[in-house]
Amino acid sequence: MIDASGDMSISPPSSGMTSGQGIVSQMRITMRNASGRFSPLRTDGALYSAIRDGRGYHAPCYLEVSVNGGSSYSRVFTGVLKLPQESTLTSSEGPTVTFDARSMEEKYLQRRISLTQGQLAAIYDGGLTEKDIIVTFLNAAGVAGGDMTLDPGLFVVPWAWLDDESAIEECWSIAAACGGRFYADPDGEFLYENMEHWQTATRSTSVQLALGRNDFDSFRIHLGDDDLYNVVTVEASPRVIGGVDIIWEPDSTPVIPPGTSTTIVARYDAPAYAIAGLQFSAADQGGGARTSSVTITPTYYAQRADLAVVNNAAYQIILFPLRILGVPVIGGPELESRSVSVANAAYWTDRGDRTLSIRGNPYIQTSSHVGVLSQFLLDRCEYPRLIAQVGLPGVPSLRLGDRVQITDAPTISSTFTGYISTIRWTLAGAFRQELELIHTSQMFAYDGNYFVLNTHNFASGRRAFY
Repeated sequence: MIDASGDMSISPPSSGMTSGQGIVSQMRITMRNASGRFSPLRTDGALYSAIRDGRGYHAPCYLEVSVNGGSSYSRVFTGVLKLPQESTLTSSEGPTVTFDARSMEEKYLQRRISLTQGQLAAIYDGGLTEKDIIVTFLNAAGVAGGDMTLDPGLFVVPWAWLDDESAIEECWSIAAACGGRFYADPDGEFLYENMEHWQTATRSTSVQLALGRNDFDSFRIHLGDDDLYNVVTVEASPRVIGGVDIIWEPDSTPVIPPGTSTTIVARYDAPAYAIAGLQFSAADQGGGARTSSVTITPTYYAQRADLAVVNNAAYQIILFPLRILGVPVIGGPELESRSVSVANAAYWTDRGDRTLSIRGNPYIQTSSHVGVLSQFLLDRCEYPRLIAQVGLPGVPSLRLGDRVQITDAPTISSTFTGYISTIRWTLAGAFRQELELIHTSQMFAYDGNYFVLNTHNFASGRRAFY
């Protein structure tokens, strides 16, 4: 190995809500290639049969680091490879191959998944939380249960389904809707951290790294105004069960050639809580009844049906009528919650209102959910956010969300305490990191002073968490 670099990041809860997207971690690693070991075009290369013709795409990979000659290694990246870039030996550079890699989200990101109608109904009937739904989505994508570490859900999300959609993208969206974070960690596990995670997890409540002036080589601090708002409006997308109705009919009359099989994809305007039946009749070109010559086998998904049609007759038939009856899930009364800064109202008196509007996330559906979110986000947006970047000799065991303390009297009178939101690292002779930290008190107004079940009693005077 010649060198390697990488980064991993999680958006703060407010940014996650506004972007609706997660961040896939990445690594870039350069290997010396004098023997052609990593050359997909050299037939004498040691790995030729394994990597020829693009076979190295999505090959699993990981990188572990030990510092100062220690025998303990820490994983800094787990993921899959992209296709390599090769450079030949010249007068100015050596023979190398450079691989880009992405964390485990990459493996599943483009897999398009559809839940069945039965799964949609089971989610509603079971009163599932965001954690349960994330499990359902990941299972549908093929992620093993042992590769998930998920916090308990805090919100019941009545309606959730996938219709030819990316399970990973939808997990990002539902995590953002619930004020949490969904991502794959350096050990290759998929994590869901709920909105209270940084106030309950040991790595976030106890300092994992304390730094003084002799421990870092750069320290920068600034107040950010990217997420500075004094009004937060969150819109919900409620849904209710409708009455039995025709949920699909074809735009044009289907014509099935003699002795053939075909599949008709029936896409509904709204998902179906239940299917009441499939109705059809068949006739030949002369109008004669031919229904007995046709079989239709439906497979019902949440928002579509695949109709496998077999024409057993020796002549062309026409399907009319053809319709699916069911119970649709329709939009309910509009819900919206608006929270206005009180704690920092004086700051905004001469500055005018800045409004953050959260709209279009389909997993915000209830009045209690929308009310919690608007206040939760306001508490993180009504003050300028204090952010620090610190460069230091690398600590490979650090993880996103770890609590870090920094003491630097020339810059800040008190100790800066923050959560790690970004880790950038390089490995070229030495292992170095640059951390980005979000100040704890601006993420949680009562940091370390919230009531935790089975830990505190009512006499503790601690705050209820939203």
